[in-house]
Amino acid sequence: MSTEFDAYIRRNPGDLWTAEDFVEVQRRIKADIAGQIKEAVDKLHKVPESDTAHKLDNQTSDELSEAILERARQELPKRTGYQRIFKRLREGEESVVKHDLGGCPLTDIYHLDPFDVVCSEDDQKNQESVFFFLYHSSERRIRFTPVGQQAAPGPGVEIEPTGGTPFRIAFADLLAYYHVRYTDSSTLDDLETEFWEAFSADPNDDFDDDQYCHSPWFDRCCGERRTVADLKSRGDWDELWLKMKPRKTINTLQRTGEGVDMAPHDIQVVHFDFNKLGITYLSGARFLEAGGVVEKADAEIQRVRAGGDVQNVMVLLKV
Repeated sequence: MSTEFDAYIRRNPGDLWTAEDFVEVQRRIKADIAGQIKEAVDKLHKVPESDTAHKLDNQTSDELSEAILERARQELPKRTGYQRIFKRLREGEESVVKHDLGGCPLTDIYHLDPFDVVCSEDDQKNQESVFFFLYHSSERRIRFTPVGQQAAPGPGVEIEPTGGTPFRIAFADLLAYYHVRYTDSSTLDDLETEFWEAFSADPNDDFDDDQYCHSPWFDRCCGERRTVADLKSRGDWDELWLKMKPRKTINTLQRTGEGVDMAPHDIQVVHFDFNKLGITYLSGARFLEAGGVVEKADAEIQRVRAGGDVQNVMVLLKV
């Protein structure tokens, strides 16, 4: 085979190689490659279904590229030593978390605030206080008539604040984070069931049934057995959300007043080794008041402690 070739720019030994030469070589390489590709394509013969041969799983190359980039974005936090865990901390009991991050991760803890919603099950609607809520963008405020009442719907329950920033995470992002697999033929009903199962799996704690629910829109949609393809075609797939309200107060001595308490409070974190840590909601904890350390014996202090003997929290781990 001949090793001779036509140089893009001819130069002799010792000649100066300029920046303009380098740019020109790049331009000619690009044009050369484009020409060779066109020549190869022109030699191809059309075969049955060749018009759709550029698609994979019914996706165009652009759609496939976008899907790959989105999946990479969702996977990145996990690959960089990050975990988000939801725990129910009982007073005086240590919760051991096996994170397998290979180090002592920075640990940040947020209290989960309860909030009012309208839960719907089998078309029965009730106002409840929960920690996790699945809903649709159309339900920024939900009006309903309580069971057994004939009166017209009241002012409703505000799910997203008017003019404010909503607490919400895209349902599709959560499915990816918890590795819930689905296809266009998967139904929302099945997806929701699989999501809650994954959400409650170790290392997360299993929350009580009355601490999470879904909205009337979800109830109606699940009853109609709508598929992912249906939701995407209607533009609903990107309008599904999970609401939760993580909160943490920092550097404040305020313990009472207006029903506001420090959150989370009285929590201890210990690192047993590079793969395991312990979190304890302390019993009989001590705190600073008026410049001194006092026992938490005051009845008012006990009354305003959030969550009673249980604190529901979101734990963030990062190495």
